[in-house]
Amino acid sequence: MKLVIKGGRVINPGKNMDSVCDILIENGKIAAMGADLPLDGCQVYDAAGLIVTPGLIDMHVHLREPGLEAKEDIVSGTQAAAAGGFTTIACMPNTKPVVDSAVLVAGIQQRAAAEGIVNVKVIGALSKGQEGKELSEIGDMIGRGAAAISDDGTYVSSAGLMKTALEYTGMFDRVIISHAEDESLVSDGYMHEGAVSAVLGMRGRPAVAEEIIVARDIMLAEYTGSPVHIAHMSAKGAVELVRQAKKRGLPVTAEVTPHHLSLTDEVVRTFDTATKVNPPLRSEEHRQALIAGLQDGTIDAIATDHAPHAFEEKDREYRYAPSGFTGMETAVGVTLTALYHTGSLNLMDIIARLTVNPARILRLEAGVLDIGREADIAVIDPDLVWTVDSGAFYTRGKMTPFEGRELRGKTVATLVKGNFVMRKGEILA
Repeated sequence: MKLVIKGGRVINPGKNMDSVCDILIENGKIAAMGADLPLDGCQVYDAAGLIVTPGLIDMHVHLREPGLEAKEDIVSGTQAAAAGGFTTIACMPNTKPVVDSAVLVAGIQQRAAAEGIVNVKVIGALSKGQEGKELSEIGDMIGRGAAAISDDGTYVSSAGLMKTALEYTGMFDRVIISHAEDESLVSDGYMHEGAVSAVLGMRGRPAVAEEIIVARDIMLAEYTGSPVHIAHMSAKGAVELVRQAKKRGLPVTAEVTPHHLSLTDEVVRTFDTATKVNPPLRSEEHRQALIAGLQDGTIDAIATDHAPHAFEEKDREYRYAPSGFTGMETAVGVTLTALYHTGSLNLMDIIARLTVNPARILRLEAGVLDIGREADIAVIDPDLVWTVDSGAFYTRGKMTPFEGRELRGKTVATLVKGNFVMRKGEILA
């Protein structure tokens, strides 16, 4: 079957392309791109007035499988990804058991190939059991296809272990993703340490806890020459540290989440546990610093940190509720509302941070529309106004701080290997 996506505004940052054109898809791959392509014998998808982009890439997702399927599994997680326009996702290793061996990497890949509806990449654990004591089977995991290495969910407390891990991953041209929060400074806190936490009488997680680890890991990246990526950056000082590292040409990249770009600690005044996340939602000063970091290229990627929990886990006193919430199905709407419709960032720069940039960091053959490449595509209506209703989510984790909020911008179709997996909010695969 031949398919033509006709008349959309194609935004393709990897080719510096922003123009109205058609895309011909044949046998799951892009066969042609141009104006007024012949339509004979083709199925036609009318994309007039819509944005056509490479399939979005979420480099920071918690699929929870194996062992935590009550929160999420590969089926529900990949459906949520498709609903959000993501055609490739990278899942973190803090499962039960922890993904710290080649066997577990292979198992997730096999299950995802059989049951998932988008491309799933696996991130292997840095340390065995994520205990921060002994390196995991890094080489074997990369040999089986692990896209990156991380102990996300906790930080690597030992600078020596992090140094050794960087030396090791550097040999394989893979990145370590750093969860930068010094546990000794945040262990008792459950929101940003600042004016709001003082008023509420809640213990805080100070920004300096993030900044200390970012500084350490930048220094180790410089010493080893190996790349490090800072996950879910939230602190003003961390942005400046990465900015200066890049000016010195160091192999350091960073990501930010849609929720840190759009929300502040003011929403915690509701005591809604859907607002509890690590690192925490910080003050407006930090939020503005994150936007500035996107504007000047300091921050490379936008990633959701999609971290679903079962409702009963979050439905408790704030201090006892687990941190994290679902993110993939709201990501486009939140990002466009917070950045594009405020004039903070243009569409080319936003799409780059959701496609080609995360692909580059993870060394993926994805994130670019080009002849001969697999037709992984997202179609976005940047002006569609909609209200977040978690009851319509495909993820098992229904908690979101955006519940009931009006957003502007939504993915209306997602294609994986040339096949529609989502149209108008409905999963088809």
